[in-house]
Amino acid sequence: MAAARELGIAVTNARDYATDSVAQHVMALLLTLVTRLDDYRADIRAGRWSESDQFCLLDHPIRTLSGMRMGIVGRGVLGQATARLAEAFGMQVRYARSLRDAEPAADPAADNGRVPLPELLETSDVISLHCPLTDATRNLIDEDALDRLGPDGLLINTARGGLVEPRALAEALREKRIAGAGIDVLEPEPPPPDHPLLAPDLPRLVLTPHTAWAARSARQAVLEEIAANIRAFAAGETRNRVD
Repeated sequence: MAAARELGIAVTNARDYATDSVAQHVMALLLTLVTRLDDYRADIRAGRWSESDQFCLLDHPIRTLSGMRMGIVGRGVLGQATARLAEAFGMQVRYARSLRDAEPAADPAADNGRVPLPELLETSDVISLHCPLTDATRNLIDEDALDRLGPDGLLINTARGGLVEPRALAEALREKRIAGAGIDVLEPEPPPPDHPLLAPDLPRLVLTPHTAWAARSARQAVLEEIAANIRAFAAGETRNRVD
């Protein structure tokens, strides 16, 4: 950005093209975890349903989203879209107070119901990350944060891999200090084979290869946004300028 500014180069971006795709992916990860979908599919492939002495398998406890509490970190377009879907499932949604604010607002009403991140972790069944990766948010979810989330808590990350300390999450899953995680992003990408979250012995981890954004409609939308930025620049107009 500094070099572009110095050289007089316009910088534009494409925004909000994958909102629906990301929000539905959050719910897909969450539903996979609470319904124990992967566990039951593995049981079927292993022949356990055919060997059952009753009509169904009940080995993995299933939870319902209705009544669960979702804490969202990041109240932008993606966080709010996820909140709407969560509320449609009957979940109770709260947001973390902005991480840019060192102190709470003097008037609690000014926080719009947001709460400090430690409190959000301790009072949520699910944490979903929708904040940017900055110096302030790198490794935001570390060992302490995971311990605050607790043994019944679920973590969803469709934002940036660097928000979560991977070794801390791997150990929390192995030791059952959290109930599970749905992760779509790692750092770096593509991840090396020895990445902590690619270990084959991690229970209750649903891992997808950075595909939350990748619905066909979203990919078409980003192409159209980029083309519109180029046409606007060629016409001497300002569109989606970030600098």
